[in-house]
Amino acid sequence: MSRARNAVIAAAVSLCAFAAVSREAYRDAYKAWRQADPTLEREVAGAGPALAADIDRVANQAEKYASARSVFVSQSEAEQQRLLAFLQQEPPAGLPGGSGASRIVGVEAAAVRHSLDVYGNDPDRGIQLARSLLNRENLALGALAGLLADAQKTADQARAAGESEQQARRRALALWRESSAIANQQIAEASQEGTAWADYYRMLSDAVRGAAPAAPVPTLAPTAEPRPPASARPPLPLSRYVGAWVFPAANGLFHGPEPEFVDLVVHEENGHADGSLFARFKVSSGDPVIRFDFAGDFQPARNQVFPLQTSDGASGTIELIPGAAFNLLEINFQTEPRPGKIHQGNAVLIKK
Repeated sequence: MSRARNAVIAAAVSLCAFAAVSREAYRDAYKAWRQADPTLEREVAGAGPALAADIDRVANQAEKYASARSVFVSQSEAEQQRLLAFLQQEPPAGLPGGSGASRIVGVEAAAVRHSLDVYGNDPDRGIQLARSLLNRENLALGALAGLLADAQKTADQARAAGESEQQARRRALALWRESSAIANQQIAEASQEGTAWADYYRMLSDAVRGAAPAAPVPTLAPTAEPRPPASARPPLPLSRYVGAWVFPAANGLFHGPEPEFVDLVVHEENGHADGSLFARFKVSSGDPVIRFDFAGDFQPARNQVFPLQTSDGASGTIELIPGAAFNLLEINFQTEPRPGKIHQGNAVLIKK
């Protein structure tokens, strides 16, 4: 195994060991957060200001988890960048071939054999002495040709091994580049997640204290419509529902017809949702495409259900179900059955 390959393996092993330690830290922070008070959200509706202290305690645990996870993904991305820098270094050139030396030896051997044929069996003592020297040279050239052939074979094997290693290095480089891009996306999502959870617990605390939640700093001109009261909002942050969502290209989860692609966009304004879905499914017959729009007010429930209407006029409903992770959303829609048309679907989408 070459020194370059050893270095790659050593770097990968050290990265795995680092990830195991750091990942354990933020997983412990996650467990501490989720175990702080698993019934907190159910108690908010009938609780008084005394619950505010518990909310603050759980919020602190959520902040520790978000901070630990942010540190983990940032340090993991830094380690990946170091490995990427190593993989991007071009290795030294391979061993040169020995075909030129073999050709020279072949030409010399042919010349010696020709001289032997010319001298033949001449009885002259001087010629016989020259012939003896030519025989020794012929044997030496034959032995040298064998050594050069072995050396050429060794060089070819080394060159083949080097080419295989180069291919493996290029594949590893592509995978680590992809992993680095995902890590950068996770860094941004970790920051957004921490901010969203902080806003969520602040709204819970405001609700049990009987105070109106603090208004965010406006970035657009204020609208005339008032925001709905906290009691009319979902128990989860609106960011769990709004935004652009897609069906993953690989290892996607679904029930019923398999999606080929799904594009979902959900907007929110003053507690009112409106959205659109465009999808194509893998079906053996009929129209695989469905488009529909939906709208309605957010309700104080985890799952949100809105009426929809397809592009060809069929009515139905779509249910938005927050997933286990912050960037996952399950959708479940049903429409009036029509011949040759998709009328139901269920899939887990990922946030763009």
